[in-house]
Amino acid sequence: MESLAIWGEFLGGIGVIISLIFLGVQTRTSNRLALAASQREQRHIWQEMMFYMGEHSSEYREFIHNYEDMPPDRQAKAVMAFFAMGNQLDTLIKLNAEGLETEDNLRYVMDAFVGHMSTRGGHKFWKAMSDIDLYGDDVLDAVNERLDKMEVPNDDFINSAPWLKLDKG
Repeated sequence: MESLAIWGEFLGGIGVIISLIFLGVQTRTSNRLALAASQREQRHIWQEMMFYMGEHSSEYREFIHNYEDMPPDRQAKAVMAFFAMGNQLDTLIKLNAEGLETEDNLRYVMDAFVGHMSTRGGHKFWKAMSDIDLYGDDVLDAVNERLDKMEVPNDDFINSAPWLKLDKG
């Protein structure tokens, strides 16, 4: 009877080990699925923002050159794109800190946002929004750190992307 008890405990221990291994595999799979879902959602949001910017491209391009001379309605259309881009960057920074976003996607969005905020109009806008702490601390710190290392305004950004130039006329 004692040997049956020993075998019972042994088999019970094996069962616990197998359960723990299974739980580990399931947790890893669940984390990978969460990362994939997060990335799909963020890419969808980015795509929608690009469509918006495309629909309002003249306002957007005018804004990064000199938004102060724009009529308020045109300014507002462009500002919405930059608010959305900054909001997504903030989300990506937070998701990355939790392991739910990859470095390469965060870098891509950060580079795009900082590039736009380094333009003549973008930088004036960024400074105005920074002065009133409109963006979250994560975005403020990350973008300001990058802008401090650059020559601003960054005309190279616009020159390397001809679609950002103003209409001739």
